[in-house]
Parts: sequence; C-alpha cells; structure tokens
Amino acid sequence: MSYAIRVQVSPDNYYSYPGAIEQLVHFYPADVLANAVWIYGERALAAARAYLPASFDAPGAVRIGFAGHCSERDVADLARRAGGDRRVVIGVGGGAVLDTAKVVARRLGIPLVAIPTIAATCAAWTPLSVWYDDAGQALRFEIFADANHLVLVEPRIILAAPKAYLLAGIGDTLAKWYEAVVLSPEPEKLPLTVRLGLQTALAARDVLLNQSAAALTALDRGELSQDFLDVVDAIIAAGGMVGGLGERYTRVAAAHAVHNGLTALPATASFLHGTKVAYGILVQCALLGQHDVLRALSAAWSRFGLPTSLAAMRVDINDRDAVGQLIARTLQPGESIHLVPIALNEAIVLQALRDVEAVAAGAAA
Repeated sequence: MSYAIRVQVSPDNYYSYPGAIEQLVHFYPADVLANAVWIYGERALAAARAYLPASFDAPGAVRIGFAGHCSERDVADLARRAGGDRRVVIGVGGGAVLDTAKVVARRLGIPLVAIPTIAATCAAWTPLSVWYDDAGQALRFEIFADANHLVLVEPRIILAAPKAYLLAGIGDTLAKWYEAVVLSPEPEKLPLTVRLGLQTALAARDVLLNQSAAALTALDRGELSQDFLDVVDAIIAAGGMVGGLGERYTRVAAAHAVHNGLTALPATASFLHGTKVAYGILVQCALLGQHDVLRALSAAWSRFGLPTSLAAMRVDINDRDAVGQLIARTLQPGESIHLVPIALNEAIVLQALRDVEAVAAGAAA
C-alpha cells in the first residue's frame, strides 16, 4: 500500500487578531487594490464593512454581491463580470462565498484573500472548494495546486455573528479528531506528517471540549476572551491544518456521511453543516461501540447546545419513511461511512441511531 500523500499545511499568510484586515494594505499596494475583485455575501459585507479599507470603494474595483452556490454557472458568471485586468480576488463571507471566490481567483490566475465573517468551517484556510450543481446539491470537492495567499480573521466580526455559526464550527472541527482516528488506526505505520495532523486534531479537540462553553458565553456577552479567540483559531486554522498535513488519512468518515444522510430530509434543512456533523459524531461512536465516549460527548453537546438526537433536528426516530431515507443516503455506495472498519447494513445503522436517542433520553430523564 502506498502512503504517498501531498502535504499543503497552510495558506501563505494567516493573521487572526483585532485589526487583522489592516494587513491588506501591507501586502497589496493601492494600485493593486484599486483593481481588486470583491466577492461578498450581503449580510457578510454589512458585518465587515466598518473594518474594510477605503480601497473597497476604489472606482476601479469590482464589487459583486453573491448569494449563489459554488457551481460552474455561478463561477463562470463571476469570472466574466470580474473582467480580464484584475489583480487580486478578495472574498468576504462564509464558506459558500469563500469557496466560490477561491475558484474565481484560480480561473483568473490571481491571488486569493479570504476574510471570513463567521467561524462555521475552515473554508478560509483550505485550498479546496466544494462544487455544487445549480440546485444546490453537493457534487465533489476540488483541491487546488496552490495555497490561498492571505487569510485575515477579524474576531470582532465573528463575535457579532449569530451563535449558530460558531456552534456549527465547533461541531465540524471536533469531527476532525473523531473521524481521523478511524482513518488512521495504526498511525505509527504512517508518515510523520499524518501523525502531526492527528496531533493537531487532538489539540483542537481538547481546546473545543474544554473551552467551547466559555467561548459561547463570551459570545453572548460580546467579550473577546482568550477562550473565544482560541476556539475561533481552532476552527479556522487547526481545522484546516489537519487535512493539509494528513490528506486522506485525516479527512472524513462516518460523521460526515450521516450529515449527508440528514440532507435528504427537508426537516433538517435549517440546520447548518457542522451542526449535522456533530450529530454524526455521536452516531459514529454508537456504530463503533464506543458507548462511554458517546455518553460523554452527548453530555458535552447538551452543554454547548448541539443536537444530541434526531428529535432535536425535528426528525422522529419512529418515522420509518424519514429514517429509511436517512439511512439509505448515509449508506450510499462511495460514502465515507464505508471507511469505518465494521460490517454495515441498514439494521446496524438503525440500531446506532436508536442508541444515540436512548443516551439523549437518559440524560434528559
């Protein structure tokens, strides 16, 4: 078996502190920023506007509000609207905006600056984008040959964002550890970079399990506490670093497959990606017979405000049709759940779902 992997640890430059966006003018002179393409979500722009440089309003800059998907049609349209004489692409927003901006920058052959306005994923850090069709269904992800040039995290913007986004980032990043250990059961036989990725995932897990409650309280109070800053960096930087170090040995397993299964149910549409992944971690623990871990994590999820049951996501475990759709999509051929080292069938997954519900019900009793 070949252990050859490609290591791409980080963006070229990462700044995360109050005032980080000021670095933009140190990396790009005025004439470059005057020929920038700004791609942003409207709500993201409203949140970030006070922190952006005056060059945002430069007459020669192209400013594009974006509310679509990272789809071929949307990317082609944005590249056309940008024109052929741009110098840098600056994405301002969440994962969908940043993924799209990353592709547009590569299409135009110019650098990418990412300014995340939420900490729901590690999208600002990672040199990859998730592609969708025009209906919003995920198709595949594309890994780029080059890193993002500059990532600027202004924690005051993220502090003002809705709590649901930070919760989603906590859930998605915790999965880095719980899925990576499934993919790398014998790390001593793998390259050192994979082991470094596992150590990064473990460090992020410890930060999130130990500091998330305090970080969420700080967010409620509008305080830039060290706990809050650590959790934001764990999500964006450490979360992105894990896959960059370990590649296929530190990516996705059952938790993300359960997320994909949940997307088949309209009742879960309002729940964010990382929130569904957090529930998927519990299901993975049940599948692997890790009942002590399941109970501990279910209790932690309750403290944080993450879902501990299907009922918390408006799905009835006794609704045979809905649960059947969930299981069928989760077990779809090619899904990452099949990387879990146990035999799988519908009955086994159903039992895992029921085990998760039972732990949640026991904790609530």
